[in-house]
Amino acid sequence: MKHLSLLLLCIMHCALCIQTNAQTSVTPFDATKDYLDGITYSLPKTELNVVITARCTIEKPGPFYQYAERYLATKEIITINNETWQIDNIEIKSNAIADPNRTFQVAIDSRGVANNITYNHDNIIAGINISSNDSESLDKPNVSDKPHNSDCAFDYSALNEDALVATSIPKMAEMVARQIYHIRESRTALLSADLDHLPDGEALKTMLAQLDAEEAELLAFFIGKSTTYTITKEYSIAPDDDLQDYVIARISTAEGLTEAHNVIGEPIYLNVKGTYYNAPLTDPKKEKAPKGFYYNVPGKAEITIEAPEFTTKTTLPIAQFGYATHLNANITNNKTTKITFNPQLGTIQKIEK
Repeated sequence: MKHLSLLLLCIMHCALCIQTNAQTSVTPFDATKDYLDGITYSLPKTELNVVITARCTIEKPGPFYQYAERYLATKEIITINNETWQIDNIEIKSNAIADPNRTFQVAIDSRGVANNITYNHDNIIAGINISSNDSESLDKPNVSDKPHNSDCAFDYSALNEDALVATSIPKMAEMVARQIYHIRESRTALLSADLDHLPDGEALKTMLAQLDAEEAELLAFFIGKSTTYTITKEYSIAPDDDLQDYVIARISTAEGLTEAHNVIGEPIYLNVKGTYYNAPLTDPKKEKAPKGFYYNVPGKAEITIEAPEFTTKTTLPIAQFGYATHLNANITNNKTTKITFNPQLGTIQKIEK
């Protein structure tokens, strides 16, 4: 029995020593090597998202613009079709993409070293020994290239029967002008009527608003229509170095937002001036020791967008302008150690047990 007890104690001691000595081994991934086993993960690289909103103004002359001065005594009219574009707003945002230069191989260890890695998208590490609920989502900017409120058509259903049956354009214009004057007379009659016979306040407001809308629709046949809508487009780039007067897109007064290679428009410049952080010198002897999980120490950059009649500037952290370094391998020996990464930058956000 004594020999059996001693043997069991030796086995338990050896097991504890094996677990204690087991260390996480993380190395830079080499695509030229054949890995028999292991898990790979990437640190994020910062992608700049320039979100540009452009406003388009469309002007159309009314069918009766030539008769506006004769019937309505006004010269404030649109006489030609016109479409103009201009920058309404520019936002500079960032998004995380996988950095191929910072991809790592984690050796699988059957002795219990932490291999429970949680990813976000694109194999970017979110944490070690954490639940998926602990990781943050990565959201891209919402963009739309569909126009809004771009209706610039004339509503012929607003014309009365006399105008619709007219046999010529001048006669139709005369009938529409009479319809406008009739609406104005009705409005005046409402406002000047005996207070005792007026509808209540809300009903009166509704009637006046309806008359105003009818008059505006009819006036458009003479003075023309103008409408405005916006579109939003996103342009992305992941810079590895400073950029000076980089053309990220163009704006054309005739065609709106276009790609950088379309020289019909004026350029929209992106400038990136980085503050770079380099890895500190390390002891060559320590470099031979097992390495734990790698994380980013990001740099930063001053980012400027210069567009016609619009300039914006901001400062953002840039993961690739810094360096990647590693935790001590002993930190992740215990499966109860939880490490949470910042999903945008790859920095260590939290270490807990």
